[in-house]
Amino acid sequence: MTQIITVDDLISDVRSLLDEDNRESVRDDTDILPALNRAQNYAANILSRHYESPMLTKQDVNTINSQMEYKIPEDAFEHRIEKVEVRLNNIYYPMKRIDYRDISLFENKSSTSIPYYYVVIGNRYRIIPASNSAYPLRVWYLKDPMPLVKEQGRINIVNTANNYVIVDEVGSDLTTESDQLNSYVNIIDAQTGRRKASFQIKNISGNRVSFKTSPTRSTVLNLSIDTDMSSLLENGSNNEGPDVSIEADDYLCIIRGACIPFFKKPFSNFLIQYAVAEIRRKLGGPADLEQRILKDLEEQVERSWVGREQSLRVKKSNDAWDLPVRRYYGIRS
Repeated sequence: MTQIITVDDLISDVRSLLDEDNRESVRDDTDILPALNRAQNYAANILSRHYESPMLTKQDVNTINSQMEYKIPEDAFEHRIEKVEVRLNNIYYPMKRIDYRDISLFENKSSTSIPYYYVVIGNRYRIIPASNSAYPLRVWYLKDPMPLVKEQGRINIVNTANNYVIVDEVGSDLTTESDQLNSYVNIIDAQTGRRKASFQIKNISGNRVSFKTSPTRSTVLNLSIDTDMSSLLENGSNNEGPDVSIEADDYLCIIRGACIPFFKKPFSNFLIQYAVAEIRRKLGGPADLEQRILKDLEEQVERSWVGREQSLRVKKSNDAWDLPVRRYYGIRS
């Protein structure tokens, strides 16, 4: 059985290691939780350089006739993309990334509908030459982990027909006031930390939380707000994706983040020790031991890829090695 680790568990572990029960000098919301989020950002940066697979995701983009620039997905980690491909005859071909200084070497006025290159400019990427709508793109990028927030209830019963769930205990941060951000919630998978759906609360009665079928807003914080628990898709109600079902033991949390860390051991240990070291410094105590432990855990996170299948490959840099289909498309590695 997989151990479920919530943000509330992380906060308790931080307090245990600090041996600090004074809620005034060390507060959950203003001290521990921000420290845990800074730790997550730091660890995500390490993972992005050493073992990016857990954060890897993709987005399908339908190109618009003659349009050259497209937005980098807003949930992309550090606003960067890893790879762009174009679909031609139902086969995806990699586009070559070029430097902005070389744009003039590749731009021309000749008429073509298939893009060969792309360049990143700010929070956008430009494809060269411009494509028509017949050739969509597939953009690979690292997904920025959602901020860590406290849990607002573990789901015990799911009633999809009437659009409500029953939780073990309703969190104090939830509200039914429709103009308040905390009236919107995320439903988080207890095992993976993945967001399954987002809803607006209709009413709270005891431990039952009912959701609106006609929410006030269709999107909140760039997240699509779902309306029907019986028809959910992995990428949100407005996007294509496999079916997703809300199950017992999933968690509710406010829409600002997720209450389950997306990566487990040693990631959770790293978050805890990072927060402990930060708060000890804030309290004016010695943090030498915590810093040494933190360094060891950082090395563990860096070595998360060890023992996993390698993805290194030999690139075909010589035309003699190109397959006919690659030569037909015209892209060189």
